[in-house]
Amino acid sequence: MAKSEEMRAKTVTFDPSQAVGAIEPLLQAGNKWLENWMAVGSELLEFSRARLDRSLEASKAMARMSSLDQAMDFQADYTRSALRDYFSEATKLADLSTRAMLDGLLTWQGAARAEASRAEMATRRAAAE
Repeated sequence: MAKSEEMRAKTVTFDPSQAVGAIEPLLQAGNKWLENWMAVGSELLEFSRARLDRSLEASKAMARMSSLDQAMDFQADYTRSALRDYFSEATKLADLSTRAMLDGLLTWQGAARAEASRAEMATRRAAAE
């Protein structure tokens, strides 16, 4: 008998407000994550537009070339330039992606810690009563 009373004293009742509070950090992290991935998408669109413009300009310039040697030199320069642009963009996207993941995790971690300390305080108050 004494054991069951002791178990009841240690049992914590479920409080729906605590569950809602635990969801809030996930929502904040999700919002931050979404904002950062939108920035990645915008960067991709901007880069694609710029590359398309440069490709069209290069095609027009190639059409105006008067000799095969001149066209080959131009194509080699264009290809080197495009390769540098792609490597630069890949680095930029890797940085943005890493920042997106870290920002989301750090937002969630901070909010989760705050929520855990609030829950602990509520548990201590309930235990004291």
